[in-house]
Amino acid sequence: MKYILKAYEMKMYDRDTSERIGIPSMVLMERAALGVLEALRERHITPRKVLVAAGMGNNGGDGLAVGRLLAERGAEVTVYMTGNRDKMTEETRRQISILMNGGLENVEFKNSSSPHSKLETAEYDMVVDALLGIGLSRNIDGEYLRLVRAINRFGQKGAFILALDIPTGVCADTGKIWGEAVKADLTVTFAFAKRGHFLYPGREYTGELAVKDIGITESSFLLGKPGAFCYGKEDLARLLPERKPWGNKGSFGKVLLVAGSRDICGACILCGKSILKAGAGMVKIITPACNRIIVQEAFPEAMLYTFEETPDEEEVKKALTWADVAVAGPGLGTGNTAKELIRQLLAYKSIPMVIDADGLNLLAADQELFELAAGRGEGNLVITPHPGELTRLLKTDMENYRENREKLAFEAAGKLNCVVTAKDAVTFIVEEGRAEICMNITGNDGMATAGSGDVLAGITGGLLAQGMECFEGACLGAYLHGLSGEKASEKKGRYGVTASDIVEAIPHIMEDWL
Repeated sequence: MKYILKAYEMKMYDRDTSERIGIPSMVLMERAALGVLEALRERHITPRKVLVAAGMGNNGGDGLAVGRLLAERGAEVTVYMTGNRDKMTEETRRQISILMNGGLENVEFKNSSSPHSKLETAEYDMVVDALLGIGLSRNIDGEYLRLVRAINRFGQKGAFILALDIPTGVCADTGKIWGEAVKADLTVTFAFAKRGHFLYPGREYTGELAVKDIGITESSFLLGKPGAFCYGKEDLARLLPERKPWGNKGSFGKVLLVAGSRDICGACILCGKSILKAGAGMVKIITPACNRIIVQEAFPEAMLYTFEETPDEEEVKKALTWADVAVAGPGLGTGNTAKELIRQLLAYKSIPMVIDADGLNLLAADQELFELAAGRGEGNLVITPHPGELTRLLKTDMENYRENREKLAFEAAGKLNCVVTAKDAVTFIVEEGRAEICMNITGNDGMATAGSGDVLAGITGGLLAQGMECFEGACLGAYLHGLSGEKASEKKGRYGVTASDIVEAIPHIMEDWL
């Protein structure tokens, strides 16, 4: 598990490391600079002519230290500083002194009063962005804006753009662009990744991300743990449900899937297959009789209960009693029959339930169903809305979603007393009563294909059937879903991935990391 920080959290932990633990800020700065050089060596990057664009804060001090170390290794370095010198930090002031006293003849030092013409006509093979760092909270302007544009022009002409901590102009908390931003090839950040590295559009500006240890650790979390985390591949062996050698199909979990409608049966096939590919032992599908032959031919492993016009309530109850988990919604439709099925499932509170797709649309359209879902009890319901479904559930619009996605995810979790997997390019998983948020950063644009969400619902249901708690199962489900999409893209290419390709990749991902 890796933490993903907001700017204020990073500043708090940085301060605690220096003031309480006693590691001087200058030591952290030197470690940061060494971490940057390590990242360059790992990528076999050896710049010969370097521009360091530095501000007056500690991000600028990091840049000065990097420039000095590169100069010591033979690079020709130009340092260009800008900003209000009255607000220069003590660490940055000391880095200037060290650089000037070092006797490095291959360093040229400029400031914002220098003519622009020379900067505009110079050539560099690397530009280091050390202008503003993670503290930016307004649109950049003036000299900073001119330098951001100049850095990007150097990048367009072939220079390698290296950002320290976060590209200037990217909001560290939201990924928002403050007017304009540096578009980096590589961002080296220190201690922990920041949210803006992963949230769009900031993710596009970050380029490749390297996180380097500089001595700020979890021992500085005295005032509270970070509010967000993500999983890494090293976590899979610990997270995946245990496969007992003596187990049988019943002991690995039984899932009831309520899905499909007339002319729409692919969703229940994709979701059902994902349930078994994620490790569950059995799946039973409730779907209209018109889908029976298609499902039997495409998915012979599934048990079926089909109905002509209206499902028999006793048969539904019997299926619920049999199941360990219910998954409902993919391709279900929003007619009266679908509504009645969702009502029956929600009323049965003895097993966890995953609601997706049309199941969510039914909740959004019917207050009685919404209240029934909310009354199931804490830790017993997972919903997996995409942006449109989330906004419909909360009676809001996409503009509010774009500005307040995290807040809306927690609002939905609170109103429905549930776990919310808020699907997007970066998926948020939140739970009512839990302060931390899981950010899933796996996956790619190849997964933007019909049926991909049905696969996620199935994986989540399959994990819950094997005994995982709702929040942990939802987090791992999103992570496996993204990894499976990446695996499918490697084989098919991002333009050609289908939901079926993602389904087929699931067991390979799980087996690779056991």
